[in-house]
Amino acid sequence: MAFIFEILRRAAADLLLPRVLSVMFLPMLGALALWGGLAWWFGGVWLAGLEGFVAESLMPSWLGISMRDWLLGFAGFMLLTLLLLPMIYITALLITSLVFMPMLVGIVAQRHYPALQRQQGGSFAGSLGNGLYALSVYLVLWLITLPFWLLGPFGAAISVLLNAWLNQRMFLYDALAEHASVTEISQLRRDGDWPLYLLAALLGLLHYVPLLNFFAPVYMGLAFTHYSLAKLARMRASGAK
Repeated sequence: MAFIFEILRRAAADLLLPRVLSVMFLPMLGALALWGGLAWWFGGVWLAGLEGFVAESLMPSWLGISMRDWLLGFAGFMLLTLLLLPMIYITALLITSLVFMPMLVGIVAQRHYPALQRQQGGSFAGSLGNGLYALSVYLVLWLITLPFWLLGPFGAAISVLLNAWLNQRMFLYDALAEHASVTEISQLRRDGDWPLYLLAALLGLLHYVPLLNFFAPVYMGLAFTHYSLAKLARMRASGAK
């Protein structure tokens, strides 16, 4: 636990650097702009489709017309919100992964691991493929488990676990791509232990906190970079003995 708290503390300190502050909100703002624009143009179509789905699949036939119309509108709006929120979240993560992680990794490496040799085991294509794979699996599992939200805390717990898996799957590769070799990346991904998933789960909780979720993707990137480079440095030190 002490290691995890130290990672979070270092990431928080780096978050206040001028270069990081200048981009801190950009991933979330970019995701909001993208999905806000799509909702502006296609929101009516999406809402109508969701209301039709609810009317055909979930709405009791014995309800009165006024109550039925009100419930259809409410259910359609809630479903659209539930669908848009994770899309905004994962879009912000993907923007962070592809656009800002190289800068974040460079800052962390220069400040904390200047002697760590760069093996260039990853690439932009690898990062893109890894991100798309992680997002695809996440979306499928999220849709499958969406009904569990009706069970209250159980649905929230599943969401936290899914976010934890997504966070570590996406950012671990990005954090190691420049410094680790292909073999080292594979080994560190295979050796993912409970501190990694605990860190991923704790960082995933930021997604649910208003205001904090605006800079959560960049903070996640810093935290996973600290974790990954620390693990890489330890692995090389133990292998050199």
